[in-house]
Amino acid sequence: MAGFSLVFVTATIIVASIILYFIVASVVREQIDQRLDTQIDGLRSALSVNSEGSVVLATSLDGPPFERQGSGWYWQVSGDHLHITSRSLAGQTIDNPPRPFDWRHVLSGAPQPADHADFRGEELYMRVAEAVVGNKSVEISVTAPQSALTAPARRALFWLVPAMALLGTVLLAGILLQVRYGLQPLRQLSEHVSAITAGRLLRLPDVDVAELRPVSEQINRMVDQNLQRLAETRLHFANLAHGLKTPVASLSLALDANNDPEGEMRKLVDRIDQRIRHHLARARRTAASGMGSSTFIKPRVDDLVLVMSRIYADRGIILLCDIDPDLRVACAEDDLDEILGNLIDNAYKWASNAIEISAETEGNAIVITIADDGPGLAQEAIADAFLPGRRMDETVPGDGFGLTIASELVQLYGGSIMVQNGGDGGLQQTVSLPKAIEVSSLELHR
Repeated sequence: MAGFSLVFVTATIIVASIILYFIVASVVREQIDQRLDTQIDGLRSALSVNSEGSVVLATSLDGPPFERQGSGWYWQVSGDHLHITSRSLAGQTIDNPPRPFDWRHVLSGAPQPADHADFRGEELYMRVAEAVVGNKSVEISVTAPQSALTAPARRALFWLVPAMALLGTVLLAGILLQVRYGLQPLRQLSEHVSAITAGRLLRLPDVDVAELRPVSEQINRMVDQNLQRLAETRLHFANLAHGLKTPVASLSLALDANNDPEGEMRKLVDRIDQRIRHHLARARRTAASGMGSSTFIKPRVDDLVLVMSRIYADRGIILLCDIDPDLRVACAEDDLDEILGNLIDNAYKWASNAIEISAETEGNAIVITIADDGPGLAQEAIADAFLPGRRMDETVPGDGFGLTIASELVQLYGGSIMVQNGGDGGLQQTVSLPKAIEVSSLELHR
């Protein structure tokens, strides 16, 4: 748009300058014509025939500028053996060039232009008229220097060009500002769409520009439909996971060397489990990444801690939480709740007196640490901690799938999870998840 406007305005300014130049030249020519025609009319009125039958000029008409020699302002009356000239010609004559035949000028006797004449190397502009004095026909010619026509137009052009250039510059600046600020709503709309993709916005905010409001409404409608489909998809696959994974895991635990000596059934169950994991992982990854998930960590931890503190209220566990409220992970809320819920639940089960939860940024990831002051785990038990159905202590309620589910979810988001004994005792559970994408030009709608 800016390039087209530049070409268009430049062409318009050039054409306008040319037109104005010709208008000025036309006005100057009309003024010169009027001046020359006035001189012709004066000469025609002053011509008469004397007693000897000769054409004479009754009065002098050598007023300025026709009195200055070489001025280019000349007049002469010529006919049969007749030559009357202005003082500026100093007795010399001008050869009248041929002029086009025009019945209107012949019948009316009005002055008409002739071809440009040349006198002493100077180009002259000429007007001629026929007159009848007595019974004699004479030709009256009046000239002006060609520069009298062109010089005013050139002087006007000298001021016209800078003025038009300034006008063009102002117009271009106005167009550029108009394009820049006129497209600002589109840039904001693009940033808002990027923010939705990055997970910083759930919907587009209201648009002030009436022309963009239908587009914003349509995008919000599609976002709402997509969110609804994602929610339905996630619910469907969650139900499928609960309906298939637990029975398959139980079946795997039920098979051993006694009832499956050759291991064929166990291999078949493992294949079924792998296929279920594979397709659930693909579906969940698609649903999780479809809207560029972004979740604040601290509000989710606060909600989980509130629930766990009520469940384990009789244990009197002291919890210390050190999490920056601005930290966000690229993970859906439900998945983050499931991951941290399992880990916090484990911490409350095994802690003796206190639990510490912290989070910090490491490169493009955020590391969440949940540490308790419980008995910890033996090294061989840590190695088996993520196996499905493995319970670390049969005296503590649970089904042995918490760490397995948390590990699977973390891997879906490209993160990692680790369990190790703390330096001062207790168990330390560490989760690393990708940091949410920042969109600096927008504020997060929480």
